[in-house]
Amino acid sequence: LAQQNIVVSDTTSYEIHFRWDRSKLDTLYLGNNHTLRAMAKQLDSLGGKNRLDSIVIVSQSSPEGPYWRNQRLSEGRAASMRSYMESHHPEIKDRLTVEPDGESWMQLRQYIVRDKRLSDEAKHRLLTIIDDKDMPIEWKKRCMSRDEEYSYLYRKYYPLIRNSQIWIVYRN
Repeated sequence: LAQQNIVVSDTTSYEIHFRWDRSKLDTLYLGNNHTLRAMAKQLDSLGGKNRLDSIVIVSQSSPEGPYWRNQRLSEGRAASMRSYMESHHPEIKDRLTVEPDGESWMQLRQYIVRDKRLSDEAKHRLLTIIDDKDMPIEWKKRCMSRDEEYSYLYRKYYPLIRNSQIWIVYRN
């Protein structure tokens, strides 16, 4: 029997957070310094480009404020992460993909679904707003901001949604 070369890929992910209304990377914010060190250690362990397949960075913003502003924040965060990665890890430049993703309603949705504090009624109410494909974005924001749980969501989850998610894909 002929042996087949099978390449098995694995992925490690990291999340870098940004301050409200900022796109500049702050290494001292929400554990970013620790995350960046862990990511550098992971890249070093891959032995350069031999095992590295790709790095994908998706930058997002939380869904409050004007849509156009959040899109720009997402683009700025993507550019900030590209600059950081290319200056600190120049060897990965040709394997790097960076995408601004705008407002992350889906990440907010995931946090709501997993939240242990919110009642089933509150989850249903909030998810109905988020999932309504026909509701204009600005109306969604208005409905969300008027909900009794908004201040809780805003304090707990919105800071986490202002992020760049980094996936390192490598061969085992």
